[in-house]
Amino acid sequence: MAFSQRHFYTPETSFAPLFRLLDDFDNYSRPGNAQQQGRRSGLAHWQPKFDMRETDSAYELHGELPGMSKENVNVEFIDPQNMLISGKVERTYTSGTPPAGALEGIATRGKIAEGGEGQAKPSSREATTEDATEDTAKYWLTERSIGEFSRNFSFPTRVNQENVTASFKDGILNITVPKAAKHESRRITVN
Repeated sequence: MAFSQRHFYTPETSFAPLFRLLDDFDNYSRPGNAQQQGRRSGLAHWQPKFDMRETDSAYELHGELPGMSKENVNVEFIDPQNMLISGKVERTYTSGTPPAGALEGIATRGKIAEGGEGQAKPSSREATTEDATEDTAKYWLTERSIGEFSRNFSFPTRVNQENVTASFKDGILNITVPKAAKHESRRITVN
């Protein structure tokens, strides 16, 4: 009996599909979570991956937001130590056949005729090659994240909100949140 090498674990083997499956199952199976509410409203929710690092003087956040532009990303403080990062990714997929009216080139236009008001008369036009083209492609795999997202970050110490900086380049959001100066105790003399 011979063993094939393809059945053994190799360092190149990726567990990403397994983790995505587990995340999808977890998101689907939780009753009443924000993910389910998003599905009911018609918009999918997803959660981007972030790294958060603490230095002596600041907190640094680095998040992956693939396919987004900086105009679709919102960063705001919802209270003194909580920052909310939210946004939306939209992609359009067209597949299948266009509506029949578009293929046949028939449109109805309202016209007042001799016989009465508001009768519709069909008007036709010649179908062009653009109209007759139909997309026959079938999606076998759709893994890109689309829809809305939001992440809330709570900082364990006071932060200086006025000096927060954010940059967005190549799908990576970098935010630096400086720590506030330590509050020093002050003694008050009683007269």
